Amino acid sequence: MANRATGKVARIFATSGRVYVRLADLPADSTPKDGYFQLAQEHPNYDAIYSLALAAAVNRYDLQIRTVDEIVPTEYAAVQYMVVSW
Repeated sequence: MANRATGKVARIFATSGRVYVRLADLPADSTPKDGYFQLAQEHPNYDAIYSLALAAAVNRYDLQIRTVDEIVPTEYAAVQYMVVSW
């Protein structure tokens, strides 16, 4: 299993206290529960990471998401940080 995934943003949705990001066309070993990576509002860098995900989605850049733990299909993957290269 891996603790990072890279792809184009396919979906972002925000709920109370959480933002979920789905990347398009991930291999099975890089796909968390329901395909979602979870960014908690309590994350110390929440605003910057959320802004980076939005910028990647709007501009169709590849977004790399690094997770706290290994990505498994039974749990949402908690975001540690995100990276965009252009």
